[in-house]
Amino acid sequence: MMSGRLLQLAWRNLWRNPRRTFITMAAIAFGYVMLLFVACLMAGLRWQMIENGTCLVMSQIQVHAPGYYPSRSIQRTLGGRQGTDVSALLAAITSDRRVYAAAPRVYGYGLLSSAHRSAGVELMGIVPEQEPKVTILNSQIAKGGYLTARMPKGVVIGDKLASTIGIDVGSEIVLLTQAADGSIGDDVYTVVGIFHSGLDAVDRALIIMPLSSLQNLLHLAPARIHEVGIKLNDITAATTVADALQNQLDKTLPVRVMAWPELAPELANYVQFNRGVTFVLFIIFFLLAVIGVMNTMLMAVFERTRELGMLMALGMRPAQVIVLIMAEAAGLAAASLVVGGALGVPVLWYLQEHGLELGSATGGVISLAGVVVGHLWYGRQDFPVYGEAALGLAATALVSALYPAWRAAHFRPTEAIRRV
Repeated sequence: MMSGRLLQLAWRNLWRNPRRTFITMAAIAFGYVMLLFVACLMAGLRWQMIENGTCLVMSQIQVHAPGYYPSRSIQRTLGGRQGTDVSALLAAITSDRRVYAAAPRVYGYGLLSSAHRSAGVELMGIVPEQEPKVTILNSQIAKGGYLTARMPKGVVIGDKLASTIGIDVGSEIVLLTQAADGSIGDDVYTVVGIFHSGLDAVDRALIIMPLSSLQNLLHLAPARIHEVGIKLNDITAATTVADALQNQLDKTLPVRVMAWPELAPELANYVQFNRGVTFVLFIIFFLLAVIGVMNTMLMAVFERTRELGMLMALGMRPAQVIVLIMAEAAGLAAASLVVGGALGVPVLWYLQEHGLELGSATGGVISLAGVVVGHLWYGRQDFPVYGEAALGLAATALVSALYPAWRAAHFRPTEAIRRV
């Protein structure tokens, strides 16, 4: 009964000076909105970085033969020289419900020659019908078209490579490489498309061609592939799924399964840095909240010194005084968070649906940690962090009220009553 009366008294006390209460509530509510804003933007940036960094060429998980990565020797194919049943391997991988799609790949290095110039290139052999389920380079075609089964000798090249060599869609090129058996592989191909990824290293050196064509060029049997690229339904589960696939596939085939944090450590480090920046910003907002709440509670205590002295003279114990002040702080925090949450909903919706346009400030493209993010910075809902922000602000408000509550509990009733 007494606790209910204390809570009622605490709520009434908050509105004895509504102007000060509203100012403090506005400050805390604004702080919560800013925390939501920062959390949403940072989560969106992390997701865009990971998504764009893995969906272009790399993929979210890669399956190789042990020892293949990072040297990428063309002799180290899955299953060794005998190769493996590619269809069975893909079926085993996609049997995991967390896997969205998987696609086989073959890699090589060679020399591209045109009528007048030549350049060293990286060759990537893919299955045109399967690879677009894992990566999106097919959507980056700037001129011409993508690979099709009807043109087994067709290739797609980067725009900067095309400009350097002086070739266009329809041009014929010669690819020269050392095959897996030590012989020289060479053949004539037709450029069917030119892509623009936004990454200089990719646009200057990568050539995409049908997997079977590259296997023929490298003198590899159809059962010999270098890699399986995997896309997941949930990108955040990459490491967990990679570990599960490692245990599953190792029972029948020696493999090394690598998730994107291991494949792109620079990107993984940036994601951790992003989380660190978010944490630092949260601490700054919490410190500002400490100042605001402590100031409000101290002023409220000093203004009611005489009143608190009378209550203590009538039998209110110091512990009850502390509970009263803490209840006022809790009520102030709760009301502020409700208001802040209501104000934050449209902000979060806008960030997720429309994003922030940064093209004019960055020249149209943002590149971080070797990843093209784009000119629009979208937010992404991060409800656990929103909850942490609310709990953090609430805890901050309660901690901030501890000193004013301690001061009030140590008033001497006789001195407090005489105070004007």
